[in-house]
Amino acid sequence: MLSNNYSDNSLRHTFNEVALLYNEIRPRYPDELFSTLIEVSTVNKNSTLLEIGPGTGQATKALAQKGFNITAIELGASLAEVMRQELYDYKNIQIITGAFEETALSPESFDLVFAATSFHWIEPAIKFSKSHTILKNKGHLAIIHTNHISDEKGDAFFNASQPIYDRYDFTGKHQKPKLPKNEELKASDLDKQLFKLVHFQLFPVTVTYTAKQFVQLLNTFSNHLAAPKEMQHEFYEAIETLIRNSFQGRIDKHFSMSLTIAEKI
Repeated sequence: MLSNNYSDNSLRHTFNEVALLYNEIRPRYPDELFSTLIEVSTVNKNSTLLEIGPGTGQATKALAQKGFNITAIELGASLAEVMRQELYDYKNIQIITGAFEETALSPESFDLVFAATSFHWIEPAIKFSKSHTILKNKGHLAIIHTNHISDEKGDAFFNASQPIYDRYDFTGKHQKPKLPKNEELKASDLDKQLFKLVHFQLFPVTVTYTAKQFVQLLNTFSNHLAAPKEMQHEFYEAIETLIRNSFQGRIDKHFSMSLTIAEKI
């Protein structure tokens, strides 16, 4: 239910409206994902890292704690401010407020460029070419994505909530969504003239949400935030009522964090 379409470019600004909530409620990436990223990309404490679209710094913090020097470019001023507060004690982090597409960066200056659930928002004509330009020889690009997946037990809540989603069509496409199984997920698309795939791995995560918490999560999704406030209120109320009345007030939400690592050609 997340929009992954860069053509609706205005949606990528919506997260800035709910920066504190975004920081509180979005699912975290597992430690194993970062251990794998470090091992495959062979970065070390002398390496230079660039993060695109860090949000409030969930992925940034995980790597900052390991001592890496990171430059993070965040479009949203409110998100960047929360990130500065969250990472105040880490002097190895430089936070730039602005768009990756417009930020001046020196060629061949980074060993690793990474993006956690943000790379799909970058302009297609720029995201690979600019990443390639600023990476050193044999440098790596890592794309982390948060995928919504099937619980493979019938997806009771997903199916029960579809009439509500049908009533409030946030995408405008009137398409019934499908929850893939974990093993059906594939590596992120790459510009194969600039990068070669060297690693792909999935990291399943299950989070239990109360009815209120799940509505808070929904309120950090771009297509929901872009909807009229009255529509949002009615939709959230219907979802919360469904969870309280039919699912004992809480649900398990299944995610799969995908890690695609590519090497600069």
